[in-house]
Amino acid sequence: MEDLSALEKLLKSGEFLQSLQMERKTADLVFDSRTLKAIYELVSRYRVDYIDYPISSGKESIVFKAYLDGKAVAIKIYKMSTLRFSNIWKYIDGDYRFSKEHLTRSSLVYLWARKEFTNLSECRRYRINAPRPIAFHKNLLMMSYLGTSTRGAPMLKDTEVDFQKTFDQIMDSVKDLYGKAKLVHADLSEYNVLIYRAKPYLLDMAQSVSREHPAADYFLERDIKNICVFFRKKGVDCSMEDSLKYVKPPIKSGKA
Repeated sequence: MEDLSALEKLLKSGEFLQSLQMERKTADLVFDSRTLKAIYELVSRYRVDYIDYPISSGKESIVFKAYLDGKAVAIKIYKMSTLRFSNIWKYIDGDYRFSKEHLTRSSLVYLWARKEFTNLSECRRYRINAPRPIAFHKNLLMMSYLGTSTRGAPMLKDTEVDFQKTFDQIMDSVKDLYGKAKLVHADLSEYNVLIYRAKPYLLDMAQSVSREHPAADYFLERDIKNICVFFRKKGVDCSMEDSLKYVKPPIKSGKA
């Protein structure tokens, strides 16, 4: 007879999936057994009330709305099967905070979740608008939920806003991220900004690097170019060169 742990028996029975209000068909498409165990451990450790419905889904992760102590939170789950080493190594190698990690395929995904938690914590420290990190465990990240009772906050690309004001607010966030938190987002676009309570919030920051990273300047220029391209289409008169100087003022020589 197969010898199964109590947790494995629970996962196989489907009782745990029912407690998450999740159909086995959906779970099988998204999660492997390691992820299901991690969800069980996170839910048990932090006493999550329940996991509700998915807010967003992509190739590398899926985000669920959940409830903790009666309040809505978001749980981001990095997919063990689709997060590619070749795609994310360039954001780790050269970032002094993480570059010395000894990595396997599994630990790389775990590091990715920890890296986003760390970067969001820096945003929180310097009051930069981004989800508030709550906890991370293996390939899971729990953070504050941005949205209403019925839907998550929309992406910038899907929202009608005061585009000039929103552009200025995003540039202020990018400037604070670089100057105060000493980070570069490294994947900033209209897809990675949420509009919540009429303000832009930076999103998806696992790839964000220290400004000491050898490619930090390239990533910063790419971020600003992406944002300027989007806002110019919305009628905002923005210059990539001026925006870059605003975020990263030229160093004065000090000569008379």
